[in-house]
Amino acid sequence: MNILFLMTDTQNRDMVGAYGNPSVGTPHLDRLAAEGQLFDRAYTCCPLCTPARGALFSGIHPPLNGAWANSMAPAENFPLMGEIFSRQGYRVAYSGKWHLDGTSYFGDGQAGGGFPQEWWYDGKNYADDLGPERFEQYRSCRSLDDMRRGAFQEEEIWAHRVADRALDFLSHQDGQTPFLLVASFDEPHAPCVVPGNWLETWDAELIPERPGFALPLEGKPELQQQARVWNQREDWEQARQQQLKHYLCNRYVDSQIGRILDAVRERFDDNTLIVYTSDHGDMMGAHGLVSKGPFMYEETNNIPFILRLPGQQARRLSALASHIDLLPTLLDAAQLPIPEILQGTSLLPLLRQEVETVQNDVHMSFSRFGMSHDGWGGLFPIRSVVTERYKLNLNLFDRDELYDLQADPREATNRIEEEDLADVRADLHRRILDHMDRIRDPFRGVHWQNRPWTSSDHPRHYNGGTRHYRPEVFPFQSACLDYDGTMSWPVNADQEQSG
Repeated sequence: MNILFLMTDTQNRDMVGAYGNPSVGTPHLDRLAAEGQLFDRAYTCCPLCTPARGALFSGIHPPLNGAWANSMAPAENFPLMGEIFSRQGYRVAYSGKWHLDGTSYFGDGQAGGGFPQEWWYDGKNYADDLGPERFEQYRSCRSLDDMRRGAFQEEEIWAHRVADRALDFLSHQDGQTPFLLVASFDEPHAPCVVPGNWLETWDAELIPERPGFALPLEGKPELQQQARVWNQREDWEQARQQQLKHYLCNRYVDSQIGRILDAVRERFDDNTLIVYTSDHGDMMGAHGLVSKGPFMYEETNNIPFILRLPGQQARRLSALASHIDLLPTLLDAAQLPIPEILQGTSLLPLLRQEVETVQNDVHMSFSRFGMSHDGWGGLFPIRSVVTERYKLNLNLFDRDELYDLQADPREATNRIEEEDLADVRADLHRRILDHMDRIRDPFRGVHWQNRPWTSSDHPRHYNGGTRHYRPEVFPFQSACLDYDGTMSWPVNADQEQSG
């Protein structure tokens, strides 16, 4: 089974036409959805680039894999997707944004994750090819007028070059050896640069007003209210003009995805699993907020997720899914073993219609925006759980949030203090604490349990003990040794023993 993994950056679920907004103009992704299985309830592990990507490529949640903020790299004792599949005999390639090497946004130009240098094309490679002056023009585009002055040709656009290298890799495949190809597009993330001939193809007046735009923030965390003042997103007509660049770039990256999809359909259609997702979304003015950061609203966390498995009928799924499930799913589809160390669940039984769901909740986290700056309030730890109906966000330093997604899909009303939901709140709280113990979240501690709205007759103690059970890892992994010579890996909380 070949694997094609297509990823965008900062692409909301509703920026894909198949999710119900055909005006956004994504015909290639819409066709993929018509051929595959579209998830309505899929979630990122963190609404931030590096942590989201670290979870996707390691199968380990951000607080544990080491990449829990931007400008951080996953720990070396967690193998990433390229190494995992290449050691199983796959030809692997990665083209595009990486953001997992612990350096700058654009990377260091060196292949990582077990992928070879030959098709690698991160932001540093792109910058070197454009040259200093042209790259500065690219990265400093703040408006349509900036892009008009830049007059970028299609062959100069990062997305176009990422697709070129993906196509080159496909042209070198013999059809005998399975491959894993990742095409990771920076677009539609800012600066949202498109070729000059795309700039006049759409009018801001065609952008419909976003549901939830500038909703009030009464009863919400103080940091969100501060961010709203900074953002100044109160006027829809002004916001519509500001979003036009994003919409144009969203349409353009779909055209580059289409080039790759067409090539795979032509040569490898019957034996290729195709995956498409985005690392996270963008608030785009919902609740008066922009970009992403320390908030767990659906706009940033409920991401587009489409899988096309050969031989399976197209359908739309309401089952919960998480990015943490991707790596186990790919291994399962390739008929490769899934070691216990991975923290997700294979979605393959769901794709094959053998079950209706594989999990009853999904967990997300946020810790800080980046190590190199204090954007969005610096350290701001959040742990969140979503079920079929409810969402609980524990904001360690701020007001917690509880939403009824069925009655209030725009998350307008924080119900954290409503006593008629006390049992629901307690159940979700327990799920978060259990999850933090189960994955051995390094940020866990008594303050997550001692919230203003609860008291516990059974406090959890973090004052000693060790774990003697070690989960199964990949056969090729070398031991990660503790000071006492034992192998140290995260394990289930119920397997922890005092020592």
